[in-house]
Amino acid sequence: MSAESQTRGHTHLSLNRIISIVTAATCFAACNRDTPTAPNSSTRVGTARTDLATVTDYPDWLGHLLGGNNILVADAASTQEELPGMGHKFQLFGVFTDGQDPQNVTNDVVSAFTTTPYPAGAGEAVRNLPPGIKITALTNQLQLKYFFPSRSCGGSSPRIQLAIDTDGDGNSNGNAFGYVGHTGFGGACVTGAWDFVDMTDNVLFRWDLTQFGLGYHNWSTAVVAMTTAFPNHQVLTGSLVDDSCSFSPPSCGQAYYDLLTIENRTLENRQDTVH
Repeated sequence: MSAESQTRGHTHLSLNRIISIVTAATCFAACNRDTPTAPNSSTRVGTARTDLATVTDYPDWLGHLLGGNNILVADAASTQEELPGMGHKFQLFGVFTDGQDPQNVTNDVVSAFTTTPYPAGAGEAVRNLPPGIKITALTNQLQLKYFFPSRSCGGSSPRIQLAIDTDGDGNSNGNAFGYVGHTGFGGACVTGAWDFVDMTDNVLFRWDLTQFGLGYHNWSTAVVAMTTAFPNHQVLTGSLVDDSCSFSPPSCGQAYYDLLTIENRTLENRQDTVH
């Protein structure tokens, strides 16, 4: 066998192994939750194939998101908006707590110290969104500041997670994942200083729509892909998730989050959170 043939064979084998890992992880998550699974390619119609991003260099954490399909919903009563139009509050789960900016103690922030094992050392800040809201309405309304004293981003954390109902029946069919960082798949996070990220920018492969069969995107193509494939969709909840420490050591340790905006509310102080 020629060297070229061997190379093609190894490449084909590696791709098959990646597909097997992703399939197994998806099955694991879907079989261990009560919410509906994302539709598969045989039942999905109207897919925006022209907007599907082709990825040939998959991140090494792909397939490890065993909790990726889980849908966490904030308590409607405790997070109820104080006045009409203010938007529901954020509810903190796991290791997410109210805290203070270590560089300015007058500034309220969310503090998190992620550890192993999952899920005990993970956290999430989630808010329910108004009924019927579509992904396009979140343009320029998904952003945050983060401060990592010594850790970085890794695996898939931190990320913005959008639970999406694709057919308008009120039940989530999966999550859209937006990875925090300055390169695709959530890379190039800043350590040792506050950093701001607009999650609706044009960074390639920031948004992961693989649970809906729509590949990887920047924000603008993600909006087109979801709207074209699922015109009756609605976004049910938006979350900030930090949960990859158990398999990605760079994402372990102390983190602070501030000015987290998801739709029409920004987490600025303790009045914006409940537990």
